[in-house]
Amino acid sequence: KEWAHPYFISIDAYAELVGGTGKMGGIDTDDWTRQTIASWRHSVWAGVWDPLPVFSKPKVWYKTVRDIVCLERMHRAFDVGLMQYGMIKAVKTAR
Repeated sequence: KEWAHPYFISIDAYAELVGGTGKMGGIDTDDWTRQTIASWRHSVWAGVWDPLPVFSKPKVWYKTVRDIVCLERMHRAFDVGLMQYGMIKAVKTAR
């Protein structure tokens, strides 16, 4: 399965979307960039240390290279503050 990114909007804009549903309260957000930044490059190195899936399926090469480039670009964007890794929590309101 392919994974997909959510909308690329600010953490505060996500909080507004959640609040706008009228179904959530106690909305709180946080920037977890610092806590997650190492995981972007770690994901690439995990494939280096266990390359069997790539070598066993030659058609996966394109996707692998594409993902490595994407993960490195994301790491750099997080590192310089262009992107943030946002976390959001809320409590479902009673019906």
